Amino acid sequence: MKSIIKHDSSTPPRLRTLHRNGLAKRYLFSALVIALVPLGLLAFVYDTQYVRALDKVTESRTNARLSGAENLLRTFLQERIYELEALADIPEVFEWLTTARPGDTPDATMLAHLRQQLDSPHLYGVVTKPAGFDEPQWYLTRTLLDDVSWQTLPVTPFTNAELLGPALPTSERPGWFVLRLSPTGFNPAPEAWIGLVVRLASLTEQIQDLTLPGLQMPLIVTPQNALLTSVGNLALERPASRKDIDAGDFLDGWHIRLQWLGDPLLGPLESARFGLILLAVGAALGVILLSRHLSKRLERQVTPLIEGADRVASGDFDTPLGMEGTAEIGYLSFALERMRLRLRRLVKSMVDVERRAILGQFSAGVAHEIRNPLATIKTTIQALSRKEADPKRQKLMESVDHEIDRVNDVVQLLLDYARPREAKASKVDVLDVVGTVKILADAVAHRHGIELVQVEHEPVYAWADAAQVRQIVMNLVMNAIQAMEDIGGQVTIRIRQQGLAVYVSVSDNGPGVSADHLSHLTEPFFTTKTNGTGLGLAICRQLAQANQGALRFQSVPGEGLKVTLQLPLYLNNATQE
Repeated sequence: MKSIIKHDSSTPPRLRTLHRNGLAKRYLFSALVIALVPLGLLAFVYDTQYVRALDKVTESRTNARLSGAENLLRTFLQERIYELEALADIPEVFEWLTTARPGDTPDATMLAHLRQQLDSPHLYGVVTKPAGFDEPQWYLTRTLLDDVSWQTLPVTPFTNAELLGPALPTSERPGWFVLRLSPTGFNPAPEAWIGLVVRLASLTEQIQDLTLPGLQMPLIVTPQNALLTSVGNLALERPASRKDIDAGDFLDGWHIRLQWLGDPLLGPLESARFGLILLAVGAALGVILLSRHLSKRLERQVTPLIEGADRVASGDFDTPLGMEGTAEIGYLSFALERMRLRLRRLVKSMVDVERRAILGQFSAGVAHEIRNPLATIKTTIQALSRKEADPKRQKLMESVDHEIDRVNDVVQLLLDYARPREAKASKVDVLDVVGTVKILADAVAHRHGIELVQVEHEPVYAWADAAQVRQIVMNLVMNAIQAMEDIGGQVTIRIRQQGLAVYVSVSDNGPGVSADHLSHLTEPFFTTKTNGTGLGLAICRQLAQANQGALRFQSVPGEGLKVTLQLPLYLNNATQE
């Protein structure tokens, strides 16, 4: 983040340290550590522990699972041989195999025994080869023999029987094999035998538990080197892997192969590893970009605050601070702006108090020095006026006497401002005070073509000095009349009570006051009138504050001015007194 604080040789070392350990730099370092350390640890653990655990699990379970699967295969075949032996021992079956001649057909009893075997879910049918027949007799669905020559099927001995096949599955029919048994043995080649046509999938299902999804696929390798899956289908050809495991033969020419699916599995692992690396790099870049963005944003929000604080420190309390920023920066901006406004009010108040004190002392001195000569001049003029016979000179002396009275009124205002009388609070009927003022000001208002209106209100009482309240209201009404004395209009007096306060508002529809002048109306000697002294509203504010009240001004240029006097409500209890 670019420095927004200008350093020189006089910069305190502590401030330079704060700059070097800036928030943006610390945030960038912390964010990089928080983002990259977990990702690095995750990549390391994934790269070492997962693959190691995978090898350990597969290696420890392979031998035991292979032995169990081979036992299941042998047990399945042995059960089928038991069934075949039981069938061959039936007298009708034995007689058919040894005595049948070409053209003979099995009797009903033998057929019933053969059908009974077909109830097994593992069998497709039965085949018999009587000694007097050249070809075996197949009792099964004929489509199973499509494209199959039984003489070419591999022959595998198993205990006291033989396994013919398998007939490999095609798209038109399932695979099968024949377990055959001869009453006379197989050496030399048997003349008579009986066999069960066994469902090939029933045999391959015995290796289903060897499946490790995504890691290993069990297969049965037949004497034709065909690969059969656990559901009895031909496996898809795929390149051999050094991790393929071939078990020993559970029958001559038959064995189990665990085909390693490492290539399709390790591919995603490598992709995940590469993705983790990219994620770590992307996270680092993202953190750097985000930190840079936040640093710029923080700089844009903090710079106006620092510049504003420098302006306040140099004494500029009028320029507002930039109220930008969110969350904490926004709250800080708001707090600094409130501090600026309070400092401005405090400094203005202190300057105003000091100025009033000086002005009061000056006014009191000037009034005292002027009043004594004025009294002498006034007495002299009055004496000369009584002895003067010339009417013109008589009128001139009366004019001088009138001007002396006007100057004396200004001097009295100066004295009132310099040494205001202490307020003596009591119960004040505000409605009566306003009515009195209206009666006194009606004649002046009528003379200038101005209508003075008092809005009716029920009696309300304030806790204040009645004489000072009357003086304030009279001054406000006279100011409103003077603002419209050349144009005419209407002055309205309203009274209302709200909460623990009483409000007296005087509004006119005259030219109003501009926003620039509105905040200066109560300053001493500030006036917008050509012949005004600028002390009337200053004294009014002074008297309102002495009575625990306040003056408020509202104006729209061209629409008039509204002045509101706020006074405390009379509560009729001893605590207020």
